[in-house]
Amino acid sequence: MRKICIHFQVVQPHLLRTYRFCDINQNHNYFDDYQNRYLIHRLADRSFLPANQLLMELIKKYPDSLYLSMSISGSTIMLLKEYYPEALDSFKQLIATGNVEITGSTLTHSLASLNNKNTFLEQIKLQEEILKSTFGVKPTVFCNTELIYSDEIGEWLYEAGYQTVLTEGARHILGWKSPGYLYCNPYKTELNVLMRNPNLADDVTFRFNDSTWDQYPLSAEKMMQSIDRFPKDESLVNLFWDYDLLGLVQLEENGIFDFFKAFLSQLASSANHQLCTPSAIIESKTTKSTIHVPWAISSSGEEKDHNEWLGNELQKEAFAQLFKLEELYNKSTCEYTKLAWLRLQNAFHYNFMSTKWLPHESVKRIFDVYPSPYQAFINYMNVVNDVKLQLEKTKK
Repeated sequence: MRKICIHFQVVQPHLLRTYRFCDINQNHNYFDDYQNRYLIHRLADRSFLPANQLLMELIKKYPDSLYLSMSISGSTIMLLKEYYPEALDSFKQLIATGNVEITGSTLTHSLASLNNKNTFLEQIKLQEEILKSTFGVKPTVFCNTELIYSDEIGEWLYEAGYQTVLTEGARHILGWKSPGYLYCNPYKTELNVLMRNPNLADDVTFRFNDSTWDQYPLSAEKMMQSIDRFPKDESLVNLFWDYDLLGLVQLEENGIFDFFKAFLSQLASSANHQLCTPSAIIESKTTKSTIHVPWAISSSGEEKDHNEWLGNELQKEAFAQLFKLEELYNKSTCEYTKLAWLRLQNAFHYNFMSTKWLPHESVKRIFDVYPSPYQAFINYMNVVNDVKLQLEKTKK
């Protein structure tokens, strides 16, 4: 029986206020409360709440066969707790069913793993604390920001106590291999590696509403047929999506909720497929082989690299200046400013500075509030500079 692992990544950034430097320097309030409240309500009303309701209905219908996993960034939990607690309660109810496994992630959807081990582990520790206090869980599976992973990052995760990591099935890494098998880190072979099937996942993300696609309209039956065409010895199909795919990236009126209802129902009732959480796959003692990932991969674009966030000089400069503040962060006593530094590591801030975008990747710019990458860079650097001043003032 083929095992199907479905994972959703739940993320909402803390957007910065678009102030001039003098304004920021006067009040040190870096985040746009109005915009963040508006966006979290938009996300929850269009995506989180109806998607959670759909999953609850399906779990009640298939309590013994519908299982999946989620990662929810600490930043998203904070925003929901502050602006939309009812939506956070709906996640708690979903997780309480026992059919949804919560995986580890970074607190702020951070790019720290592309910089250094210490800050990355700090992000993981803080995320574990908020997951424990909010949902009462201690994860053993990890889903990094945008599925970023390398052999070295895997070693860090193993040191942090994780047993399994989710990442991208990048073709230049897999070569002739398939994402349909269980892999492990070459240096920490106890760390299991589950690799996403990018073709199937992207059929939904990018091609679901593309009338020029030869498989349009995509249906649950077509997805099942695609899965059935895989060689029988490929025992896994890993499908990881951003949760806002349901209702925001792909709109309700275009049938995305109907599609997932039918797709998950067919998987849950299938005699040939078994929906599994990542932990259940590992517990099944599936045979695994080593996968070598010498440099960082991600789920971004065709290249599956990190150029979406660090591909131009603006992004590289911002990233370098931000992480120069790590020592000040460690010495500071101001919790608000320290949290601001952590939030500045969010990948979306670097999305806004990107010059890489192609038309079919425009779904990534749902939260964009800047007229140009240069304006995003200027605003971001103004905040970084003021955070530096505040950290210096509050050193131990």
